[in-house]
Amino acid sequence: MLLWNLFKGLELNFTPTLERIKKACQKLGNPQLSYPSVIVGGTNGKGSTTAFLESLYRHHGLKTGRFVSPHLVDETERWRINNIPITEETLKGYVERIKPLMEEFKLTYFESAVCVASLLFKEEKVDIAVVEAGLGGRWDASKVHSPLLTAITNVGLDHTKWLGETLEEIADDKTELIYPNRPVILGTDEEPLFSIAQRKAQERNSPLIVAKRDYTFRGFARFPQTVLEYYRYKNFEVENIPLGLFGVKQVENASLALTVFLETAEVLGIKPNRQRVKEALRNTRWEGRFEIVREKPLLVLDGAHNLHALKGTLESLKTLKEFPLIIYGTMRDKDWKNQLRLIRRYTDRIGLVEVNYHRSEKLENLYTTAVELGFREIRTYGSVKDMLENLNGDTAILGSLYLIGEVKRFLQG
Repeated sequence: MLLWNLFKGLELNFTPTLERIKKACQKLGNPQLSYPSVIVGGTNGKGSTTAFLESLYRHHGLKTGRFVSPHLVDETERWRINNIPITEETLKGYVERIKPLMEEFKLTYFESAVCVASLLFKEEKVDIAVVEAGLGGRWDASKVHSPLLTAITNVGLDHTKWLGETLEEIADDKTELIYPNRPVILGTDEEPLFSIAQRKAQERNSPLIVAKRDYTFRGFARFPQTVLEYYRYKNFEVENIPLGLFGVKQVENASLALTVFLETAEVLGIKPNRQRVKEALRNTRWEGRFEIVREKPLLVLDGAHNLHALKGTLESLKTLKEFPLIIYGTMRDKDWKNQLRLIRRYTDRIGLVEVNYHRSEKLENLYTTAVELGFREIRTYGSVKDMLENLNGDTAILGSLYLIGEVKRFLQG
């Protein structure tokens, strides 16, 4: 956790601007301009979409770089070559090289991480870099790239302190990932994202490709399988592809990733192959997103940390024969009261745990709200260790990705 520890407790203390990251990259010789890239933004599904997309490129023979956030167990997960996280030793070398720039320009953690990614991908000579945007779009450090295109999965209420209190404000921020004269692909045609993206795309002469309007798909999730039943974009069609990630939303994420892949294939010099497409989508894995770590009794880990993501997870859990016990932990800056209210619509049983992190919500506050919401059965755990030692029956652990990371550290230990 070399870089992470330098910023402990400071990750949300910053002034939004692109000047710091631009100056730092200029001093490095703008390595982020030396390789082709695509950027994936949006509120939910970014990680899953980049996982599908990286797999598609790699299964077609390209050397891939992938930059994601946040990490679950170790921060080396954020930087990947051919989907393999870099080593601690590699990260140490890059941190030492950029440390003077971190001090000179007072870079944030995410800006520093982007600098590491840019140098890594240049020096590894990747054929394509799949870059996940961090926070929003207007001030996101990933924007120092000059991508072939950008993709926006969807918008939901999250990070309202930085992005705005309404869906319109958040959509306005995230659509700042639309570059002049570069295509943008939307993973949904829902409002207000569609109208705002359409206006900006017209103003910037950016081709707009939209789910359900320009590319079509259908599929289903019935535990333990998710299937992309049908997909079509232009003259490319595929049918009946089992997906490597479970959940109703993964049909949308896989379809978005496939559209990005097809739209960039020609400029990258690759010819889409239906069999390789099927293998890529079937072999995709992404930890902490409806991750099934045990089947009997069931144990699911899902870092659904806002209402939009949580609803998708709960709908996926409804496909099980019996609804599992939900164990929930969260950060205090999240809309956790409404998240508990949403969970109550699906079940009257809940487990509560306090995450071992300085921004976590207190267990007593979670318990008080759960009582007020009328949960029939409320289990409380003083720690993740206590929780894991007392699991009983089918369970889904939901909420903060920090919680999911802590659970995975214990499971691996």
